[in-house]
Amino acid sequence: MSRFAQYYIKYKHDAGCYEWEERQKHLGLLFERDEGIEFFLGEGTDRKVYKHRVYHLTTAHDITVMRFANDIDIPVERDFEPAMAKDEPSCFVIIDNRENLRTVAIQKRKRAFSNTHKVAKIMSFCIDQQLFKEHCYGFEVVPDYYPKDLFEVWERQQEHAQQMRFGVPEMERDEILRKVQALKDKKRDYYDDTLMGSLLEVLYAQKQAKYKGHYTVMPEQKKAALYVDKSSVFMRNLLTFAEAVDEPIELVTNDGGTFRCFIDSDDENTDKIVSHEFNEAYLEMLFNQTRKDGSKIEPEDRLRAEEQIVELMNSMKHEATGEGEEQAA
Repeated sequence: MSRFAQYYIKYKHDAGCYEWEERQKHLGLLFERDEGIEFFLGEGTDRKVYKHRVYHLTTAHDITVMRFANDIDIPVERDFEPAMAKDEPSCFVIIDNRENLRTVAIQKRKRAFSNTHKVAKIMSFCIDQQLFKEHCYGFEVVPDYYPKDLFEVWERQQEHAQQMRFGVPEMERDEILRKVQALKDKKRDYYDDTLMGSLLEVLYAQKQAKYKGHYTVMPEQKKAALYVDKSSVFMRNLLTFAEAVDEPIELVTNDGGTFRCFIDSDDENTDKIVSHEFNEAYLEMLFNQTRKDGSKIEPEDRLRAEEQIVELMNSMKHEATGEGEEQAA
C-alpha cells in the first residue's frame, strides 16, 4: 500500500482573463497527450525536465493518472573508478478534472521526491505558465490540510456528531507516556492521564493481535449525538492520548461524513496534509502489459483498477461551483 497526499486545484482569476468558464476544459487539453505539456524547473544550464506519461480512465476520461519521473544521479563504481549512473524513480499523480471537481492526489514516494510539495510546486509552475500564456489566468496546486482544531469542528457539528475514531500509533509505550507527561505543563482543560496506563495496554494488545488500528467511541444511545465532552475521565484520557501521539481523530457524522482533525495543530507544521492509503499496483496496471510476476494484465483487470481509482478520488472530492469561486487575492 502507498499513501497519497490530498491536494486541490486553485484557478487564479485575473482582470484580463478570458474564457474563464472554460478553465477545466483548458486543463484537460494539457493532458490529452504526454506531449501536451512539459514539466521543468530552472533556466539555461540549470533547466531540469521531469518526464511524465498520462493515462485517461476509460470509465471516467476526465480522471487522469500520471506517472511523474525524477532523474537522479547515483554514485557508482565502474572499473574501480568513481562514476555516476542515471536512475528515474517515479511517483503517481491522479488529477480529477470531472465537472466542478478540483482534486489532485500525489503519491508519497521519497525515492522519487523528498516530499509531495516538490511535485505540486513543479506542476503549479508549469501549468500556471502555460494557462496564463494561452488564457490569461493563473493556476496552483494547493495542499488540503486537516482541520486545525478538533474542538472547533466538534462544536460546529454538535447536533450531528455520532462517533469518534482514535488511531493506534507506531510509537513505543514509553515515548507516549513521556509525551503525555510533557502535556501536563500546557494545562489543557481536558488533560487527564489517570487511565493512560490501562488505555495503552488495551491499544497495544489490540495491535499485537493484528486487529484494525483504531479505537471507536460513540454514545450509549444509538441515535444520540456525541456532544463535546471535556468532563468525563474517559474522554479526557482519550483526548490527552490523541494529542500526545499527534495522530488525526476522525469525527463521523450521522450522514456518514468524516472530519479528520488534530487536537492542537501547529501552524508551522506543513506535514499534516490529508492522506489516503491506496494500492499502487492498480496504477501500475494502467501503464504495464504484465504484472511483476510475469502474468498478463487483461482488459478486465484494468477496469477493476479504474473502479478502485474512481472510488479513491470520490473519497477525497474537492468541489468548486459558482462564478469566481477561486478568485486570486
